[in-house]
Amino acid sequence: MEKARVNIFELCGTNYEIGYHLGKMAMNSPQFIEMQKCSPGTFTEKRAKKMTEMFDQYCPGLNEELQGFAEAIGTTRLQMVYYAMTYLTPGCSLLAVLPKLTVNGHVMVARNYEFSHKMEDFSFCKTKVKGKYAHIGGSVMQFGRGEGINECGLMVGQTSCGMPVGNMEMMRKPAIIGLQFWAVIRSLLENCKDVNEALESLMDMPIAYNINLILADKSGRAALFETFDGKKAVQEIDGTTTKQYLHSTNHAHLPEIVEIEPLAMEHSVCRYEFIKNYMDQANQLTDKDLKELLLSTYPTGLCCHWYEEFFGTIKSMVFDVTLGKVDICWGGIAANGWKTYSFDMDMKVGNFVVDIEVEHPTFDFTRLV
Repeated sequence: MEKARVNIFELCGTNYEIGYHLGKMAMNSPQFIEMQKCSPGTFTEKRAKKMTEMFDQYCPGLNEELQGFAEAIGTTRLQMVYYAMTYLTPGCSLLAVLPKLTVNGHVMVARNYEFSHKMEDFSFCKTKVKGKYAHIGGSVMQFGRGEGINECGLMVGQTSCGMPVGNMEMMRKPAIIGLQFWAVIRSLLENCKDVNEALESLMDMPIAYNINLILADKSGRAALFETFDGKKAVQEIDGTTTKQYLHSTNHAHLPEIVEIEPLAMEHSVCRYEFIKNYMDQANQLTDKDLKELLLSTYPTGLCCHWYEEFFGTIKSMVFDVTLGKVDICWGGIAANGWKTYSFDMDMKVGNFVVDIEVEHPTFDFTRLV
């Protein structure tokens, strides 16, 4: 058993002010400083210009936030690793359930997020950028978001679609010039009020990372959006459709995407089928049911503790989209307890320590089926 420190914070102001505040916070945490700095000369002037223009168009305000952070820690914007896009995120499990399948008649989303406990932010925050929708969610490299819900009732979460894309060795190289998932998710949360607006934005965005996104809003709509090497596909559900839930793990699910990437890791297929079998028998679910589902142990469940293999459960989350509320259990361990956050509650800024149980898979983790 190991320990991890969770950080809870609230960010308010202009993008530049938020970035500067993050930089001052990071000065007290040397690991955050090292995480964000990369070597000078990482980018050509032409590439730097393209990235800056892309962020301005699809993630307005992000360049200003990065500038504020860079000035606070005494570096330049383009010497920050956020631009290098070398972060590895191989796995998650996601499930969105519409009101007909829940006891309280609410839209619910359950999510497990897996990664390495030594490279994870372990941060959750409320962000209120002036002129944008406020949102609460988990941070990725401080500036990005891995999932979240905004004040309008739009929830967004992701799983990787196949092997993670990035510039690191052993990662799939990007097929197009575009955005990483953490920039996409934050942009959706800050600029879209519902599933319709989010899908319109996604169809317009250049997205380099191969992702499955699940979107849900409090009106009772949900969508699975998948993109692979620039190709995009969508499945939508609402109160009128036969299907009342959507789920995703770490491979392609929609026919248009399966056609170009039919392979999948065995553990991803196993988790996908587990959720499907569970939901096909489910009736009138409660948040307690979803929490038990998330904390159940692989292969007869979704929780994994393979942190050294970059697939340990960092956090389990149950979103009540209707209420704008999220319950979080860190480390996928029930003994760590569930903590609740919402727009109606103060964030209680601070940090605390949780247990992390490190294990190793007893099978070939990379086996494809």
